[in-house]
Amino acid sequence: MEAVPDNNAAGNIIQILANLPDFLRKPMIQGRLKEFFSMTEENRHETIAMALAAAPTIDPGKLAILVKTWLEVISDFDPGKRSALFKVYSEQVLANPGPLQKMDFASLTQSFTSLDSQQQQAITDSLHETLFAIPRRQEILKLIPDQAQRALKLKS
Repeated sequence: MEAVPDNNAAGNIIQILANLPDFLRKPMIQGRLKEFFSMTEENRHETIAMALAAAPTIDPGKLAILVKTWLEVISDFDPGKRSALFKVYSEQVLANPGPLQKMDFASLTQSFTSLDSQQQQAITDSLHETLFAIPRRQEILKLIPDQAQRALKLKS
């Protein structure tokens, strides 16, 4: 029998992280991401599936704060690690696009555009590299609103 991810637990963790002050939230996210890269591929997928399923249940303002910190942290990572992370997210979105379709992209896009230009460039470079390598990238792009695609330089 396949284990069902506990989205409520993931939602609670996301909510707790979002409520932390930045000086605590950032190191917690850094630690969780370091853990992520030591996981098996199966556990990485399960973790991302839980995070994606829980994200739409979080207040959009709180989620935007959390996403901004997450983006700041991953912008400092090696490009290969960012691409590996985006690859797992992309695969999970393709497997279950429902949670992504429920998210408030306006606040998430604002989180991205509030990053400094170097952080934005690091994120977009790795995202482009990842999407270029995925055969079903058009399916993912259809799920992302135009405004967000323009901000990520996926569309002119």
